Amino acid sequence: MEKQSIITNASSSSSSWIRGNCIGRGCFGTVSKAVSRIDGGVFAVKSVDLATCLPAQAESLENEIGILRSLKTHLHIVRFLGDDVSREGTVSFRNLHLEYLPEGDVANGGIIVEETLLRRYVWCLVSALRHVHANGIVHCDVKSKNVLVVNGGSSVKLADFGSAVEFEKATVGVAPRGSPLWMAPEVVRREYQGPESDVWSLGCTVIEMLTGKPAWEDHGFDSLSRIGFSNESPFIPAGISELGREFLGKCLKRDRSQRWTCEQLLEHPFLCQDHHSFFTESSPRCVLDWVNSEFEEEEEEEEESDGSSLETIVSAMARISKLASTEGAIWESNGWTEVRSDASEELRAKCEYPVSTGVESELESTDDSVTPSENEESASASVSASVMTCQIVDVNYKLLINV
Repeated sequence: MEKQSIITNASSSSSSWIRGNCIGRGCFGTVSKAVSRIDGGVFAVKSVDLATCLPAQAESLENEIGILRSLKTHLHIVRFLGDDVSREGTVSFRNLHLEYLPEGDVANGGIIVEETLLRRYVWCLVSALRHVHANGIVHCDVKSKNVLVVNGGSSVKLADFGSAVEFEKATVGVAPRGSPLWMAPEVVRREYQGPESDVWSLGCTVIEMLTGKPAWEDHGFDSLSRIGFSNESPFIPAGISELGREFLGKCLKRDRSQRWTCEQLLEHPFLCQDHHSFFTESSPRCVLDWVNSEFEEEEEEEEESDGSSLETIVSAMARISKLASTEGAIWESNGWTEVRSDASEELRAKCEYPVSTGVESELESTDDSVTPSENEESASASVSASVMTCQIVDVNYKLLINV
């Protein structure tokens, strides 16, 4: 396992690192593999070109930096390593440094997750979301693409906080954030986006992991109309257990006040029943038995105690994996670009943007009070206005919203 490097934040960073190959590209900019010249630590760097990026791209990256910096470390959230502004030749980049997770996301290849593993993944996600919500933050873009696989596929981490928002700002009359097919009904209607909305998206993500495709078929206008203004809920796959079906029912209530909180979901039998058996071992026990390991990682010591013995088990597995690994740091220079952080760069002071990401500016000009009317004609006009707004998002979300 490659050594992770801890990078200081922009206000104090003067270390050097090398940018490697691009491993991801989206509306936010690019993600590259990087290595520290100081300790050989490998990490991922998400960057935007400050000279050519759109304001929304810079805002999204600044928003993600601020959110991750404010969040206390959690075992099932991608680890924030720091941020800086770098000068590479004549180009200046704003950079977010994250732990490098090479195993990819759950959505890779439309893989269908078997239910025993699914329960493990969902437990990790709900634990992460509970932590996020407890810190006054709404993720706003929960989906398989933003769920990264770790520990050889035995666990997952929640990633991509570019659309996240502080809860006090996620009140009524909001501009939708996130990916349309995973949005809750109240978000499509532009009424509200809060922790309850994340729970709906979680339900859609569970279905996505079960089937290998989104919970709603992508039919543009029609799909968004069904999500926001019908009485329908996503189809629950027939192959899931009764407990799983019941769990999804708690997530996918169209009335947000009836949805369970993450705290409640962690107590649902689908997750809590025999959760200690999620990780079983058939080989003989020994002094290196990861189940009984008493060692704790530094990041776990910083976490709040939530009685989650599953997290301890997963962490112990990761430690054994590190001990068994034969991989070292990557020292080859081919294909890498040396980067030096410019801590005194005046531009850094100008790259702080207001926290507002996740949708195009066109949405700001639409009516924020879209609600069905008792009058059929008025209701039709209201639905059309809101759905047309969402249609703009839907047509562009693969380029403008999705990672």
